[in-house]
Amino acid sequence: MGSQDTKFVKGAFILTLAGIVVKLIGAVYRIPLYSILGSEGIGLYQMGYPIYAILLTVSSAGLNVAISKVVAERRARGKHAGALAAFRISLVLMAIIGALGSVALYQAAPWIAVKMGHDARATLSIQAISPALFLASVLSAFRGWFQGIEEMTVPAVSQVLEALGRLVTMLLLASALMPRGIEHAAAGATFGAAVGALVGVLFTAVAYWMGRHGRPGSRRIAGRGADGGASTPGAVSGGPDEFTWGETARAIASIALPISLASAVFGITEIIDLGLVPGRLHAAGFSTEEATRLFGQLTAGAMPLVNIPTVFTGALQMAIVPSVSAAIALRDRAAVSRRVSKALTLAYALGLPAAMGILVLSRQIPVLLYNDPEVGPSLMACAPAVLFLSLQQVSAGVLQGVGKVTVPLINLMWAAAVKAIVTYALVGVPSIGVVGAGLATSLHFGVAAVLNLLAIRRHMGPYAEPGAVLKISAASGGMAVVAGLSYRLMEPFMGLKLATVGAIASGALAYFVLAMVLKVFSPEDLASLPVVGRVLGRVIGSKK
Repeated sequence: MGSQDTKFVKGAFILTLAGIVVKLIGAVYRIPLYSILGSEGIGLYQMGYPIYAILLTVSSAGLNVAISKVVAERRARGKHAGALAAFRISLVLMAIIGALGSVALYQAAPWIAVKMGHDARATLSIQAISPALFLASVLSAFRGWFQGIEEMTVPAVSQVLEALGRLVTMLLLASALMPRGIEHAAAGATFGAAVGALVGVLFTAVAYWMGRHGRPGSRRIAGRGADGGASTPGAVSGGPDEFTWGETARAIASIALPISLASAVFGITEIIDLGLVPGRLHAAGFSTEEATRLFGQLTAGAMPLVNIPTVFTGALQMAIVPSVSAAIALRDRAAVSRRVSKALTLAYALGLPAAMGILVLSRQIPVLLYNDPEVGPSLMACAPAVLFLSLQQVSAGVLQGVGKVTVPLINLMWAAAVKAIVTYALVGVPSIGVVGAGLATSLHFGVAAVLNLLAIRRHMGPYAEPGAVLKISAASGGMAVVAGLSYRLMEPFMGLKLATVGAIASGALAYFVLAMVLKVFSPEDLASLPVVGRVLGRVIGSKK
């Protein structure tokens, strides 16, 4: 396996480290924010996010992937000026679309709060988050450029800075505005997203304009070509590396449109929860306050915990697209196959133990973090989603990288339909309630993941490593047993919270040891780890 085959893994690990820091920051702010706002306030806070998320994915998600894909392909062929043009065109498009989306979201906030959230108090929260749409769209363009050139450090640092800006603003405004009412405090918290995005934009823009990555070689956009002559009007110049702006825009749009639609469908699943869960809880006999509280437990209590383990697979998805795209551009099918197999194996190796760990400790973890045992049933129902979401993310990245950008869209549409039906059927049953929404979420990601994996097999042939799957399954099973037994042994002496921490640590250590014994990870994988990678790679490699 060559260095290029593991480069995307190293990039994914860099993004993962940033993602872990961001998740830790998220855990830090959610705990005091939960204390400041309470379940009802958290429900109002969360009602602003689903619409924002879907508009953001429409305005930026597809263009983000398109930038990284087109940039990687053109750089692989030596067409550096064309790569830079792809970024600059996308930056303009994202700024325009993001600005329009911000205005639309602000104006539609009262209608969204009443018709979809069933609570007019959410209007301020939705309006407060609207400026973040423009800023996040611009930030996504810059990140797409750096990901396309496989320079993951700048996007990683920007994620951390964005999270810090959001944290500080969120807690300060929530506390300061609480005397004015819970709806004002929730709105202050949601405004933190805009401040965080602004911090990220400033950092990435400075990194770009400093010339570290914005001027590859002597090639320039418009102006004068690399040979010193005038370039063709409306063209990207640089000797033989020449593209018209129209050609570049069409190349980006052909990739971005289906990916944006797929991302929109993905975001629609949150709209399904917002539109169906509170209403079906009302139909089951819950009051408005009870329904909002249960909705907050699901979306702000259970789902963030489900998303924590996917921080690596999300980073892996971002890293695999330019890596596979570059190999496709060079027509190196062997490299494509190796990278796809490695990415999916790593997704399984991270997703399965995380899902089993959350399942085993689903009752204890919410008490540890929120001091709210009522989140436990929703978390248990959502636990399988950890594995399925991990596989869905990476498999979608693979399909996008190999050019099958419409396939994840179609698969997500089928999965969203299943989710809507199951959510409607289960949440309205009083004995099931909000747990039904958690089960529907797990089923949704499961359907999408399976359909994606079948599509990869259909288009590329066999890709799975049966031996690796068995080893990962065995290590994960051992981890779950150790975590469960550790908690039972420690809880009588240490209490629930300390015993939960001990069980998590014991389970993680058990998985690491079993993974090393069973050789789940190769020396090349371990060598890709930042800081300690080379040492671990040499140690494991010497034992072969």
